[in-house]
Amino acid sequence: MTKKKDHTKVLICRVLLFDLDGVLVDSIANVERHWGDWAQRHQLDVKQVQAAIHGRRTIDTIREVAPNLPAEQEARYLDDIQTLDTKGVVATKGAAELLTQLAPEQWAIVTSGPAILAKARLRAAGLPLPRLLISGNDVKQGKPHPEGYLKGAELMQAEPEECLVIEDSLPGIQAAHTAHIPAIAVGTTHPRTELKSAELWIPSLELLSIIDSEEDEIALAVSE
Repeated sequence: MTKKKDHTKVLICRVLLFDLDGVLVDSIANVERHWGDWAQRHQLDVKQVQAAIHGRRTIDTIREVAPNLPAEQEARYLDDIQTLDTKGVVATKGAAELLTQLAPEQWAIVTSGPAILAKARLRAAGLPLPRLLISGNDVKQGKPHPEGYLKGAELMQAEPEECLVIEDSLPGIQAAHTAHIPAIAVGTTHPRTELKSAELWIPSLELLSIIDSEEDEIALAVSE
């Protein structure tokens, strides 16, 4: 449900489902550094590889950009090295402030990375761990497939239409829409023109605030 008040749009939902990288944590420099090193080691086009990594599971990207490599082994290497090295990973603007306004049962994370990597990045960014974290290892099919967001809604005991997704990539927005969940796009990773399929676009989480929070309802204000 959407309401308007002055120059503020108010969205009503029960549960917020956050993507992690590019939404709650800024890990792009770290991610692109490790993927760039990996691409050079395998004599792959670095720019082509880096263009394919956002919003998807590591193994899915490897299968696309390097189909001749052992995908499971290479994905494990990339996930492990990024878990050990979180240099440069910080919270995005407004992330900590927004999460402190939410009760544990009102939000969850649905990420393409493994849980151990997600938790390492949350700790590096100084953000709280969610009660529920759906990782890339918890689904058979990664984004843009809707499995992760459908599972997130189910485990949070909410109908998909009672949820709201916050994403930074097109595969994530596609996953949300296929799950029949509206999405807010955050312009931290991609330009607005690439994320225009989302219901709303914001430059950062700083424009979001909780104006009312009850057991079965969140009123989320979006400044315009």
